[in-house]
Amino acid sequence: MKSIFIRCSTETKKIAEALSKNEDRSLNKQIIHMIHEEGKKKNIVFTEDQAEQDGKLIYSGNSIKVGLQGLSEKAKVGNPNQ
Repeated sequence: MKSIFIRCSTETKKIAEALSKNEDRSLNKQIIHMIHEEGKKKNIVFTEDQAEQDGKLIYSGNSIKVGLQGLSEKAKVGNPNQ
């Protein structure tokens, strides 16, 4: 997951907040949505690496099983007797 800091005027922030409220999104999700929509319009496409895909899962509220928890889940799926 990467971070972007945006410096803008109070007016710009208020416009962004109004747009996000109108679309029932957080301000952050609205900005990301607008960036992706503009990219689609201009046919800008990038392939995502695994870290980016994992970041989207986390951002969407889904969890990623890592470490011992992830191994435990894999063991249960592979062998129901464990």
